[in-house]
Amino acid sequence: MDIFKPATFLFAVSLIGIVNSRAIEYPAANLSELGANYTGIARALDTTQTGYTCKSEFIDFSDPSALSKFNVAWCPQNAYQTSNSVVWRLTPDCGTTIIYPWDFQYGKIEARVRVSPGSGVVSTILLAGPDPADELDWEWVGKDTWTAQSMYFVKGQRVDPNAAFFHTPGDTPQDMAAGFHNYAIELNKDSVKWYIDDWLTRTLPKLDGVPFPSGASRARMGVWDGSQTSGWAGTVDWSKGPFMAEMQWFKFTPYC
Repeated sequence: MDIFKPATFLFAVSLIGIVNSRAIEYPAANLSELGANYTGIARALDTTQTGYTCKSEFIDFSDPSALSKFNVAWCPQNAYQTSNSVVWRLTPDCGTTIIYPWDFQYGKIEARVRVSPGSGVVSTILLAGPDPADELDWEWVGKDTWTAQSMYFVKGQRVDPNAAFFHTPGDTPQDMAAGFHNYAIELNKDSVKWYIDDWLTRTLPKLDGVPFPSGASRARMGVWDGSQTSGWAGTVDWSKGPFMAEMQWFKFTPYC
């Protein structure tokens, strides 16, 4: 069973966030797909409990031991290192999820990633907290790797019904499956910020009376089969697989 094989699906992006993109609507459900699947299965497989730290860490996957600093929460055969990266692979059996085993209250995660192409394939970097999870996501659907989507959930619930697309910085967008780019999610006391290649793409301010995902605390990343997402991700053609995304490095910076 793939932890990311969905029964229902929702994407949500704040209408009050500052978005340099166009907004679109997707079919709604009560829970984030990643939140529902992660908290239901991957969390149970993550043997470490919430553990806050003030220690920053930079993990370079040219180090052969780098993957040992993560918990591989599902399908360990589909998370493996090359000479300079960790591969997340999607096969008909399963995708994979790797989890950095430390939390912060506020801070920033950054990763240099090449996302996976392929209809139905979803590459993901996210922060999620204890169940019911607050969640902050970057996601890419393999049928359109020219755009990235940011989204958030509070207590596993959507806050608004819209999702948004972002491209790489500059006048000429780049295919994010054709090369590596830097992606970041920053959680502050009064805002959330999403970045591509150090370009601030979106700011979500904390406003009185509006739900805010302040409990998103632990980094998780991987690939999953989005074939059952009501057309949002497309359908996987397994004859073209396996499908792979790669991460060259990961940086964890708590604000203490």
